[in-house]
Amino acid sequence: MRDVRNTAPGSSVLSCVAFLLVSALLWPTHEASAARELTLEQALELAQQHSPVLKASRQDLRSAEAQRQIARSAYMPKLEAVEAWTNTNNPAQAFGILLNQGRFTQAGFDIGTLNRPGSTENYRSALNLTQPVYNGGRERLGLRIAEVGHAASTEGVESTRQQVLFTVTRAYYDLALAKAVRGIARETVQIAEANAKQIASRYKGGTVVKSDVLQAEVRLAAVREEAIRADQMVRVAAIALRHAIGLDEPIDVAEGLTASDLRPPDLESTIATALEARPDYRMLAAELRKAEMATQLAKSAYLPNFNLQGSVENNSTFPLGPNGQTNYAALGIVSVNLFNGMQDAAQVRKARAQEEKARELLAAKRREIEVEVVEAYYAVAAARERLAVSESAVAQAEENLRIIRNRYESGIAPVLDLFTAEMVLNQAKHNRMRALYDERIGQARQELVTGQFRKGQG
Repeated sequence: MRDVRNTAPGSSVLSCVAFLLVSALLWPTHEASAARELTLEQALELAQQHSPVLKASRQDLRSAEAQRQIARSAYMPKLEAVEAWTNTNNPAQAFGILLNQGRFTQAGFDIGTLNRPGSTENYRSALNLTQPVYNGGRERLGLRIAEVGHAASTEGVESTRQQVLFTVTRAYYDLALAKAVRGIARETVQIAEANAKQIASRYKGGTVVKSDVLQAEVRLAAVREEAIRADQMVRVAAIALRHAIGLDEPIDVAEGLTASDLRPPDLESTIATALEARPDYRMLAAELRKAEMATQLAKSAYLPNFNLQGSVENNSTFPLGPNGQTNYAALGIVSVNLFNGMQDAAQVRKARAQEEKARELLAAKRREIEVEVVEAYYAVAAARERLAVSESAVAQAEENLRIIRNRYESGIAPVLDLFTAEMVLNQAKHNRMRALYDERIGQARQELVTGQFRKGQG
């Protein structure tokens, strides 16, 4: 039987510490493996299904469809049911009630009865019908405005869709960049650890001074701190992507940053494409058409109105009683607005001001689009040039580090040169990844500003 008295006092504590360290090291692996890996296309498809921003924008389209139905209803007849109760001793009203009920008799011509009829009660049950015929063209203009408003809402939904998908694309590449930076940080830590180990070995051999060891330890602590920050950025970017898509589950990217082989057309044709396809520009053009028709609608107040009305009513001492009488009336009504305190003129001026505002906003958007297209065009070109430069810079920095390390081992180069070469390589790798990121984002932005971002996939 084992003698527990011979067990080392700290063995259980060391076992617990070792278990905690192993658990801590394995925990990120389990967390990462639980994340759902998505390609960019999968992320964009899920965003179109789950994005709350996109869902909200689609409600504008439903509202516009309802408004179009409201406008159509202006052509339809209006049928109204009325039930009214009256109790009066007013001589004129009492006389009219008896006539409407069909209960007036010869005795009703008595002067005393006419002047003092007493309490007279009536229940009026009626159906009133109104059929619009012509009201200055307001029904037609209202329907046209609703149709154009529906077109504007359609373009607005498309603009929002492209914006949402671009946001998801940027968040996707943000996470890919964060993971790449984390990988560079971990490589830098490995290089710093190897350098620190080499310097410590040489210090033990008496070939370098203590200050070299201290500088190596300080440098190692600094790059480890960078690795911690890089890991935090990965976590933040993963959450940002998840919320951009509209998901609640952990997700990860299945694609890294690679160079794009797409080549854009010439700048002039790109600008022309943007002005033709940009949904926000098309939406403003529709808003201008709405404003022009709104001016016509305001002017229609000066035109005459003609409508038909009809009613059927029953007047009795109680609702639809047999002691009453049923009557009808048919009317054709023509009305002309002669004066209403200059309100119509003010409405026309207001509509014209809104029309001019819409026209100027459209012109401003045109200029804005041209600037955005030019900016995106040259941003992609610059990113590709930077990528070509950074690719060779990384190879040169790696070779430089190898040479400096050999020189340091030979005692020719100081330790500061070694650390400088290490930092130069680290910066070159970062520059390369940033150029890849900027090229991918620039390509996506170029599609966005030309109105072509995943067009036809909504």
